[in-house]
Amino acid sequence: MTLRLLIILLLSLGLISCAQRPSSELLAQFKQPSSYLVADPSSNNYQDVQRLRDFQPERTGVLVLSDGLGAFAARIALIDKASQSIDAQYYMLKGDLTGDIFLARLLKAAHRGVRVRLLIDDINTASMDDKLKALAMQPNIELRVFNPFYQRGFRGGNMLGDFGRLNKRMHNKSLTIDGLATVVGGRNIGDEYFAATEEVNFSDFDALAIGPVVEKVSQAFDLYWNSEQSYPIEALNSKDVDSHAEFLKLEQQLYQNDVKSFIQAHQRYAQLLTDKRMADFLYWCDGDVLVDHPVKGTDYPQDVSHNLAKLLTHAEQSILLSSPYFVPGEAGTDALVALADKGIDISVLTNSLAATDVAAVHAGYKKYRKRLVEGNVFLYELKPNAKQKQRLAFFGKSASRASLHSKVFVIDEETLFVGSFNWDPRSISLNTEMGLVLTCPDLSKEIAHKVKMNLPYKSYQLSLDSNNDLLWTEAYRDKPASIYDSEPQASIWRRFQSWIVGLLPIESQL
Repeated sequence: MTLRLLIILLLSLGLISCAQRPSSELLAQFKQPSSYLVADPSSNNYQDVQRLRDFQPERTGVLVLSDGLGAFAARIALIDKASQSIDAQYYMLKGDLTGDIFLARLLKAAHRGVRVRLLIDDINTASMDDKLKALAMQPNIELRVFNPFYQRGFRGGNMLGDFGRLNKRMHNKSLTIDGLATVVGGRNIGDEYFAATEEVNFSDFDALAIGPVVEKVSQAFDLYWNSEQSYPIEALNSKDVDSHAEFLKLEQQLYQNDVKSFIQAHQRYAQLLTDKRMADFLYWCDGDVLVDHPVKGTDYPQDVSHNLAKLLTHAEQSILLSSPYFVPGEAGTDALVALADKGIDISVLTNSLAATDVAAVHAGYKKYRKRLVEGNVFLYELKPNAKQKQRLAFFGKSASRASLHSKVFVIDEETLFVGSFNWDPRSISLNTEMGLVLTCPDLSKEIAHKVKMNLPYKSYQLSLDSNNDLLWTEAYRDKPASIYDSEPQASIWRRFQSWIVGLLPIESQL
C-alpha cells in the first residue's frame, strides 16, 4: 500500500510539473499589444508638470523618497492624481494592508476612466489568483503576470519540472502615471517596505522623477508588457470569480487597521504635482534608464549589469555601494580590490547576518569579506536595530528589526544609480532588473555625505586583527566603541543556517 501511494504521488507530481502553457488561441483572446499613452497637453496634470519643468526643461527632476510611509503615500497620491493612465510593474505585490490599499486605489482610478496596466512577477502571487482576476474583469484594467506557473494550484511540482524557466524572474519596479511622473527604486508593494509592520522594516530608497526619463521608463514598461513572457491572468485562471466578494475583502482591510498615520502622510503628498513648493525639493539631473531585456541574457544596449560595471570602472575618486544582497563573486571582488589599489575610496554597505532576511545570501557573501577588507575596501554591515530618521509606523511604533533593502550606487559623488539591482549572481545572470542613472552632483553629494556621516553608528565596520581574523566595530556617539570577533547580535540558529548553506554549491542562485 505504501509503495502504491508513493507511485501515485510521483505520478501526480509528474503530471503537475508538466502543466501546459495556455494555448495561443486563449492568449490571443485576452492579450492585445498596447503602448503607453502620451500625455494630453490640455490636461491639468500636464500643465502642472510643465510648470515644474519650466525650471529645467531639458533635464529630469528628481524627488527623493527615503522614508517608508512617505514613499507609499507618494505612490497613492500619484495614483489618485492620474487622469489618463497608470502603468505599474512590480516583482512583488503582497496581499497585505499596503498591497490591498494599492489595488483598491488602482480600482478606483479605473472607475473614473483611467487606463490601468498592472504587471506583476508570478513568483509571489500564490493564493491571489481570484483577487487579480476580479480586478482584470473590470473596465479599464488589464492585469498580466510575468513568466507564470502554468499549474496554478501546486506550484512546487511545476517548479521541479520547469526549473530552468521559472528560476528567472522579473525584479523590475516602477509606477508611472499619465506619462508624466514615475517612481523607480528598490521597493516592492508590501507592508515591510512602507513601515506598516511591527516585525521588520526595510530601509529603502526610491526616486520620483518628471521630465525626459519618464518616456524611457514607459518604453521599458511596454517592452515587458508586450513580451511573450507576460500572460493575462484570465488565460491562467479559468475559474468563475465573485468580483463583489473579492472587492469587499479589499474594503475590509481599510476598516480592520489603524491607518491614521498613512492618511496624514497621504495628505502631505496629495497635491504633489500642483504644489509650487515641490520645485524647492527637486534635484535637476541628466537621466537615463538601464533595463534588462525580458529574455535575460539577450544582448541589449541598456543591460543593467554591464552598464553599471562600465560606470564603476570609470570611477576616478570614490564609489559608495548599498546592496542588501551582496555576493560579488571572485571577479567582482578582484575588480573592487583593483579599483581600491588605484586609490579609489570604496565603501560597501550591506546587511549583517542579524539584519538580513535571507541567510543563504549572507552565506554567499561572507566568503569574500576578508579579501575585500585586505584589499582596502571599506565594508559595513547594517545593524538590526538601526533607527531610521523620520520612521513612521501604521501601528504607532517602530518595527523590532531593521533590514537594508536599498540598491544605490554613488560614483565620484556625481553619478547616482537607483533601482532594483543587487550586486549578486541572481541580479547579474537570472533576474531582470531596471533603474535610473542620474548625473546629478548635488544629489549625489548629499546622499554620500548623509550615508557616510551615519555609517559608523548604523552599521558595524569590518577590519582585521593581528591574526588576520575579522573584527566588527560598533561605534557610539557618546561612549567608546564595542568590538566583536564574531557575527554581532546573530543568534546561534542564524549562524548555523549561514554555515550550513555556505557548504552548498548554490552561489549561482543567490
